[in-house]
Amino acid sequence: MTTTMIAYQAVTRNLTQSLARTAAKPEVANDSAYFEKNIGKVKTLDDFMKDDRLYRYAVEAFGLGDMAYAKAFMRKVLAGGVTDSSSFANKLTDPRYRELAAAFDFSTETADTTYFQTNIGKVKTVTSFTDKSASRMFDYAIKAFGLESIVDTPEEKEAVTQALHLGKDSPLHFDDPAIDKQFRAFLKAFDFADKGAKATSDKAMMQQTVDRHNAAIRSDQTKTTVEKYTRQKLEQDAGASDDNVRLALYFERKAPTIKTAYQVLADAALLKVVQTALGIPAETSAMPIDQQAKMIEKKLDLKTLQDPDGLKRFMQRFTSLADAASGASSNPTMLLFSQPSSALIGQDVLASLQKLRLGGI
Repeated sequence: MTTTMIAYQAVTRNLTQSLARTAAKPEVANDSAYFEKNIGKVKTLDDFMKDDRLYRYAVEAFGLGDMAYAKAFMRKVLAGGVTDSSSFANKLTDPRYRELAAAFDFSTETADTTYFQTNIGKVKTVTSFTDKSASRMFDYAIKAFGLESIVDTPEEKEAVTQALHLGKDSPLHFDDPAIDKQFRAFLKAFDFADKGAKATSDKAMMQQTVDRHNAAIRSDQTKTTVEKYTRQKLEQDAGASDDNVRLALYFERKAPTIKTAYQVLADAALLKVVQTALGIPAETSAMPIDQQAKMIEKKLDLKTLQDPDGLKRFMQRFTSLADAASGASSNPTMLLFSQPSSALIGQDVLASLQKLRLGGI
């Protein structure tokens, strides 16, 4: 029988190849191809929710596949975004909802596009376009043309400003042919040199900027979401033959984001790994949350999880102990992933975690 440690190492020894094999599986490849082909057609949250296949792919990519059926709930998560600290997603303890809402932030997209369309016609000069007071419109246009990398510093932005003054005659060029081509298109769209105050009056050109911005957002979403979906499928496939391998892969993925013991306590799968590796009885979950947090912090320096070598040692410890511990476990691993952590921790703990999330205690 293959041990958890051997199975885990077989996957992680060359993670890139493991992910590539998962991505090449027919079902995964077909679903990813559909997402890549159709996400660019999405303009609004309604568009996104109407295409059930797109919606379910994205939700599953963020580890929320078990909640895909709750469309009214998920719409509320997505509609509020994450910019407002009081948004629905920000009030939920489970960080996966915030991650999904941040990736598909339709509220911010709509607000930014509306702002651009409403105000760009008022911009009459290069100075008013690149001035700090107009940064929201300038940044929108830069994103639309994929030029974020060329305005990282004040000096770079000044060079772009001078290029806008000169228009198509600007000598500013870039080594990357793709960037240079995009930059020329940007200068053509915002041609203050030839059109002066009328440069932003071309509605067709401004709509092209909006369309480009939408495409740029969708491109970012595609890369992130497909990578996450593939990783989710890799972990699920590993769990089909060994639950503990799935737990190990999940913990390894989440470890860089773990800063406090409360984050561990709020995630049933993370807690299972920590309890197993540190020899903490599952029954301690009934204890007050502060006591649980202190127990974890006493046994584990969470900073070591940010160090690759420290994380490697921790994973070796978990995988070496997991097989023995799994025989005494009363929580099937699927339950750890398919239900909110609230189903597996005490109500007093849940209440305390929720208060922490909302700024209490």
